[in-house]
Amino acid sequence: MSRSWQAAVLFAVLGAVHVAGVAVHGDLVGDITKPLLMPVLALYAVAAHRERGARVSRRLLLSLALAWAGDVTLQFGGTVALMVGMVFFALAYGIYAVEFIRTGAFRRRRRWLHLAGYGAAAAGALVWLWPGLSERGVALPMAGYGALMALMAATATSWGWRAGIGGGLLLASDTLIGVGVAETADLPGRGALVMATYLLGQALVVSGWTARAARPEPTTPVSRPADLVPA
Repeated sequence: MSRSWQAAVLFAVLGAVHVAGVAVHGDLVGDITKPLLMPVLALYAVAAHRERGARVSRRLLLSLALAWAGDVTLQFGGTVALMVGMVFFALAYGIYAVEFIRTGAFRRRRRWLHLAGYGAAAAGALVWLWPGLSERGVALPMAGYGALMALMAATATSWGWRAGIGGGLLLASDTLIGVGVAETADLPGRGALVMATYLLGQALVVSGWTARAARPEPTTPVSRPADLVPA
């Protein structure tokens, strides 16, 4: 088994344990496993790039580091931790969005339709959640964050099905967080759904990023004139 597969399996096991712990309200399990998730996913990214003969993008590693910081910050709970964590995640997903746009996300007209669709969905969710978010004093920051997430999810579709589905799952995960913050609806198992969609979304985006890593061009041996052999 290659190192990238080992890291992928470890990430899947840790993720499953973490989601199960959240589902049964096992705080200790969640607190132990959550800080390990993004570093293991980063190990997968590094190993997978090396196996392709490519160098892992520093932007990808920075995004995962910022997501890790957001994960750890949210463990403290409270409005301040929520706002600081939101900043970390906004920077992390902003890197994704910039990378998608930089590589031509809007060169095709239908990408604008994706943006319109995701934008309408995010706007609808914000309208629904607005009263509860306003009571917590986080409505405006959440609106800006929602717009960024819609942009990221829409532009992710330009990288194929893995990144496209991953971006959509990350948007769904944060929407579920918003439902909890606004206390608009009581969804059974919401915490486990938040983490399951988040982890799967991150894994798909990272996998899609890795799949685009350019393999080095094979080197062509330089031909030399044959040595002259004296008669």
